Amino acid sequence: MEDLVWSGISSSSESPSCSDEEAGAPEECTEPPLRLNVGGTRFVVGRQQAARFPSSRLGKLAACRGLEQGLLLADDYSVEQNEFFFDRDPAVFQAVWQLYRSGRLWPWTGLGLCSHRYHSELQYWGVRGAQAQRCCRLLLQERHRREAEEEQLRLQLQAVLGLSPGPKPPPGPAHWLGRYRYRLWELLEKPPCTAAGRLLRVSGCLTVLLSIAVLILGTVPELSGSPRPVLWALETGCSCILSAQFLLRLVSAPQPHRFLLGPINLAHLLALLPFYSELAAGRLRTGESWPRAEHSRLLLRAARPLRVLRVLTLARYSTGLRAFGFTLRRCSQQVCCLLLFMALGIFTFSALVHQAEHHLPGTNFSSIPASWWWAAVSMSTVGYGDIIPETLLGRVFAFGCISFGIILNGMPISMLFNKFSDYYAKLKALERASMLKERGEIALKDRVLRKLAQCCENQVPRD
Repeated sequence: MEDLVWSGISSSSESPSCSDEEAGAPEECTEPPLRLNVGGTRFVVGRQQAARFPSSRLGKLAACRGLEQGLLLADDYSVEQNEFFFDRDPAVFQAVWQLYRSGRLWPWTGLGLCSHRYHSELQYWGVRGAQAQRCCRLLLQERHRREAEEEQLRLQLQAVLGLSPGPKPPPGPAHWLGRYRYRLWELLEKPPCTAAGRLLRVSGCLTVLLSIAVLILGTVPELSGSPRPVLWALETGCSCILSAQFLLRLVSAPQPHRFLLGPINLAHLLALLPFYSELAAGRLRTGESWPRAEHSRLLLRAARPLRVLRVLTLARYSTGLRAFGFTLRRCSQQVCCLLLFMALGIFTFSALVHQAEHHLPGTNFSSIPASWWWAAVSMSTVGYGDIIPETLLGRVFAFGCISFGIILNGMPISMLFNKFSDYYAKLKALERASMLKERGEIALKDRVLRKLAQCCENQVPRD
């Protein structure tokens, strides 16, 4: 019965016939055209036009001789309207329809669709992007590259916040330890959305600030007397808390080796090294020989500067510091170019001012390396005034050095600031979206429990 319907549609007397003008082209009027309904919009394509692209979906549909074969290519068929229905985007099909009419694919660039969806639609219709004009292909490639960069940037920003999807523990009672590790990792690393998460975040930030304050007060000569045991007790407490936090993060990390190589985690570990080196040096100092004590003092002297890295651990609790570090990492090429230009400028102007000032008695520009400090201070527009040129030619070179420094420093500032503002806004948006998602899940559970409690109360019979 379906074959009869198909043959009646294809060659019935009710099908449109050729006009007198079209009688000279019988090859285009032997069969009725294909009537299509794509997402509610109707199109008409000649079978000979569709047959020019036999590998496309419409080309295969035009070659079908039975309704069963046609329904394998279309979503539905309407006998009353004599048309095939496709549940696809009609706006994208406009470009495909123009391909059958003109032989060229003109991409519909004003749709506002992503390039992946556009390519998936073309793959559905069996149309290749190489059939488009070269200018249109270049536009599509540029759009695809830009969307790929935006997706990569989004994944990198999620990794900065710790929102990248990690391996979840499989369900089951045998993996209860893995579930607890995953929950602990989310509690410590992801943006806080519960009271426990906010408490841990605030306590960790206060601990880091207190350890920095102890580090600052420990360098004051007036506090070298009686308050020293108090400072050491505070330092011990802060170091123990920070060590416990680091160990919990290391134990609960999905990939411990990648966790240790993280910049913030590496700074956290190195910042704890001076405390444990002092403990080791104190044990060596009690009853050890003099060479061992000398080695312990060298160890302490080398490890003490690492305490400054505690400031970097604040980036774990500050979105602005994370955005700043991410900006420097993304703009590393521009920063390296800036440093290279500054180095070239320092070498050039130090050599010029040396040639103009080296013949003066008692001059500070006795050599080119001696002039590097003056060139660096002048290019950075700091201008300490500790070294100044005395000759007219030297002052002209100094003016050129200052002007070059202003131009050089002014170029990347706007770019870096715009990048920082953009990344900071995106990080805050991702953090806010993650917190709202977690709060929404918690609020959904609370609403469901309240609704169930209300239903149970309503079901209780009243006397």
